[in-house]
Amino acid sequence: MLKNIKKISLILLVTLTVGILTSCKGIEFENQKLVTAKELPRGEAMIFVAEEKNKYANRFNSQIWNLKSGDGSQFFKDYVVHTVKKFVEKIMLLKLIANDLNVIVSPKDDELIENAAIEYKTMLSTADIEFIGCSDEDIYNAFRDYHLSRLVIDNLSKNASSEISISEAKVIDVQYIVLNDIELARKTAEDVRAKGASFSYFAKTRSLDTNIEMFIKRGDENSIKFPELFYISKGQISDILQYRDKYYIFKCISDYIPEETEKRRLEILKSMKNNEFEVNFQRFDDKYRVFSNSSYWKEIDLSAGDDSDITEFENIYYKYFPKKIK
Repeated sequence: MLKNIKKISLILLVTLTVGILTSCKGIEFENQKLVTAKELPRGEAMIFVAEEKNKYANRFNSQIWNLKSGDGSQFFKDYVVHTVKKFVEKIMLLKLIANDLNVIVSPKDDELIENAAIEYKTMLSTADIEFIGCSDEDIYNAFRDYHLSRLVIDNLSKNASSEISISEAKVIDVQYIVLNDIELARKTAEDVRAKGASFSYFAKTRSLDTNIEMFIKRGDENSIKFPELFYISKGQISDILQYRDKYYIFKCISDYIPEETEKRRLEILKSMKNNEFEVNFQRFDDKYRVFSNSSYWKEIDLSAGDDSDITEFENIYYKYFPKKIK
């Protein structure tokens, strides 16, 4: 169970710090100029704490908070609070970057934020309100800061090209036979080309691999091993292709799968955006050092508020600000 807890913790940490992505003592510029980063009020930070707490509670039970996590040096409840604290610090940093880049929330978006905050408030139970201790302003600021963070992330990855051609993202469907004897490979190549021959029959009866069909995506491992496959048409059979000590024969079932190609295009675009964001973000992460020094972090106890169950923040946010699909 602890292994699963640790794995989920790391996944949620990545989601928090990459998916959106009171006063600090300060941030040192390279020129030693001191800048103040505004802390999030306790009520606003507690919205994120409650959401994260309840996600774990829904998967496990209240006993989880008294378990040790990681290397056993801290209780799991303290580990989760620390994770949310890092997330809040990331929001503080992204707000500073927003000021540097002149990224602002538009009046139209601000109206949507107000509506999202109102809807979220109606979903809070008495137990939620008691645990979180948030005001209407805290709810509004949580949605606004989350949205501003997302705008900054989009800004830092805006130059990633969306003009990815079908050729660059193409996914094909092939059947294949893999053998470890060149003479048998030559005989099989003749057999599958005979009039009326069933390629799948020989694949099932002679291939070393129990799988006989697969998708190959441009840029994946198999496309690098066998680039020739992107130049054969539907129904064509390849020459014998060697990779290391094995011999392969392929038949193209489809030389272009539209749905899978679009998925691949979005995967490539996401990777490009993530890479651009990381490069641009690093400049600011090197320039600023943001730490939340608020005393309320030490006072948060996730073993309290068992009756709080709100987990609707992201659902409501993305209802008003759907994820962009380009």
